[in-house]
Amino acid sequence: MTTQEQISIVKEEIIVPALFVLKLYNNGIVEVTWDKKLEVIDVSILKKLTESIATIGKRKRMPVYVQTHAFMDMTQDAKEYAGTLAAQEFTLANAILIDNLAKKILYNFFIKFYGLSSPHKAFSNRESAFEWLLSLKTKE
Repeated sequence: MTTQEQISIVKEEIIVPALFVLKLYNNGIVEVTWDKKLEVIDVSILKKLTESIATIGKRKRMPVYVQTHAFMDMTQDAKEYAGTLAAQEFTLANAILIDNLAKKILYNFFIKFYGLSSPHKAFSNRESAFEWLLSLKTKE
């Protein structure tokens, strides 16, 4: 089965209105799609996301793909929380969709500054992100 075929089979979905949608694909990857109206992510939203990943993954560490959109920001507290073990407890790795070079530079700075413990990598397309996540998943 190709990566493209694997991305199209959704096993389970969690919808948190006005915040995000989580999809668990047949290949074991969790996809986070932020609500387009959400502009600022705070700690309570990240805790809800962590809780939802734990639920959809049956409390196992999961590879996670995150779609972002223009004008998204995080509070300082949320940035600090994102670097904690509690925030990453159910995340095997994060692949983040980044749509321009400026955001990629900021994201790489964020990773280095906040010391994320699980692997994180920025991608310009979904298929490459899924391939990377699947390669890590097979190593675990």
